[in-house]
Amino acid sequence: MVKPMRPIIAIIAIIFSYLLVNTARAAAPSLKPVSAPIAVIRGDAVAKTSPAERASARQYADTVTAMLDDLGLSFVVLSDESLDAQRLRSVRVAILPYNPGMPDSAAAALSAWLDSGGKLLACYTLHPALAERLGFVLGGFVAQKSPGNFASIRPTDDSVPGLPAETRQASWNLYQAVALPGKSRVVAFWHDSSAANTQKAAFVASDKGFYFSHVILPDDSADKRQMLLALLGSMDSSLWKSAVELAVSRVGKFGQYSSFDQAFTGISRLKFGRACTDALNLARTQYDLACAELAAARYPQAMSAATAARAALLRAFCIAQPSMPGEFRAFWCHSATGVDGLDWDTAVRKLSENGFNALIANMLWAGVAFYNSDCLPVSPQVRTSGDLMAQCLAACKKYGVQCHAWKVCFNMGWPTDRAFIARMTAAGRTQVGFDGKPDPEWLCPSNPDNRKLEIDSMVELARKYAIDGLHFDYIRYPDSDHCFCEGCRKRFEQSIGQALTGWPGVVRKDAALARQWNRFRQDQINAVVSAVAAQARAVRPGIKISAAVFRNGPTDSAAVGQDWKLWCDRGWLDFVCPMDYTPDPEQFATLVGRQLQWAGPVPLRPGIGLCTWEGETDVPRLIEMVRITRKLQTGGFTIFNYGPNEAARVVPLCGQGLTRPETARAGPRWGCASE
Repeated sequence: MVKPMRPIIAIIAIIFSYLLVNTARAAAPSLKPVSAPIAVIRGDAVAKTSPAERASARQYADTVTAMLDDLGLSFVVLSDESLDAQRLRSVRVAILPYNPGMPDSAAAALSAWLDSGGKLLACYTLHPALAERLGFVLGGFVAQKSPGNFASIRPTDDSVPGLPAETRQASWNLYQAVALPGKSRVVAFWHDSSAANTQKAAFVASDKGFYFSHVILPDDSADKRQMLLALLGSMDSSLWKSAVELAVSRVGKFGQYSSFDQAFTGISRLKFGRACTDALNLARTQYDLACAELAAARYPQAMSAATAARAALLRAFCIAQPSMPGEFRAFWCHSATGVDGLDWDTAVRKLSENGFNALIANMLWAGVAFYNSDCLPVSPQVRTSGDLMAQCLAACKKYGVQCHAWKVCFNMGWPTDRAFIARMTAAGRTQVGFDGKPDPEWLCPSNPDNRKLEIDSMVELARKYAIDGLHFDYIRYPDSDHCFCEGCRKRFEQSIGQALTGWPGVVRKDAALARQWNRFRQDQINAVVSAVAAQARAVRPGIKISAAVFRNGPTDSAAVGQDWKLWCDRGWLDFVCPMDYTPDPEQFATLVGRQLQWAGPVPLRPGIGLCTWEGETDVPRLIEMVRITRKLQTGGFTIFNYGPNEAARVVPLCGQGLTRPETARAGPRWGCASE
């Protein structure tokens, strides 16, 4: 089967989902008979033929188990390496998140279980014997024609109660299933980013279960959970009750509120004009309806009402937030193509309409550029998609949003052509660890040619494009164990005027040498920052130089050579963005308070790690973090990362109040009800 390779933002979302689920349970699938109604069958067997696929199989399984946890549904994780009838005996519904190379024995066990009344939800890959049992024929692989080709899932009718009218998912390929008359039917199609029906089946259903033509991704998490529940509830109606009870109890649990009544009362005190009042009234109506439908055991209707109640209550809360005109409001965007499913014009327009005034877009790495560069290898994507820097900049100029070009320094990373990495390695320009092992994806900062490449590529951007700023990222060593290549040794010896024996251990055993070594490493990084600042300002006066930096300045300056306090002291930076990606508001406040002292007169724009949190669209928590930046008078903030979830679920809610544009109004009055 074809592995569903994913774009970089999907990688990020999957990684954080993987880290936040119950890894203890996932690491040890049950080998005993189980009593849980749901079994997630993890694709471990693929490791025998393709070890690299095992990580993908685990990640997709973890995405599903995280959703089941959030729904409050009881489940067990089983391995397809050791699946048999005994372990499936009490299971009513099984899920195959991604199971390429499933053993015949596991398929036989599942087939027998299906014949005895079990129901199956299978994703993307499927053993032919199971496809036959489900009543359809596997078709072929289908790749997207362009980004946004497969953007959302929409049902064909209401035959699956509770299935959302639209579930967003930025998929990049499919594995088709062909429904057989009298045995199966298409119940949902893929639609593209313009809402057009692609006529490609998303879900095929039969009396034995469902087949989904891609893997389940964590984007659009709220609707994705609802979609999963609707499918499971359609196969086993008893699964609805506990999930709906939990959903109703959670309607008002966000921010400082622990119940619907508490949230309703608290927001009522803050209400911000008619729009806020209308949203509160709608929330009350839908909450009462959810309780009534739950009592009547009409679970899909109760879930729909509970979802509507929470959305209305959250909207009221967001409307009630005050805006602060004039502050710096930025998003990092880790993809040169922008938000999956949107072009740059649409993505930037959404930011502008909702009061965001700056975008920091990742347009180049240490070994690749997403525009026509004379310094770096040009990404093949430029041939098909055009000059992405120019497109982003044009959109920013059109909508009055600052455009800062983000460079990943020294790290060549995933988008760099392997041949270029091989050439850098052969030329002795890549890093070596303290243990002597090469790290070919990182360029050595002490190599003069590498520093020149970093400087020239960033200054080139300032010369060619009327950008508002240049933004350093990865402007450091990977860790304290790098780099110890022979070039580093020779250049360090030259800097201190003596030859060394016992390399590299000597620079750790001798305290005086250790201090000199740390300063040597910092000097290599400092040289790049100072040169870019001077040269870029010379070719484009007024350009802003900034950096994403580690959050503990003094400690990190020794560990990774990143002395960003010095950069602020010397005036090389115009603003600095520490990556304060904690979900804990108290820790966030402590970090920002310390960082303000290190930054001195240079503006601090704290980095808020929205997409790194367990609730990647947790707007109330985001609001709390922004409130802290305002209390500490930073003058602005930067949010990671601008992707599909943020564009659809976060940015519009922020625009209701927190980042409300100065020309907008929440209702007939501007201000709190008490005024």
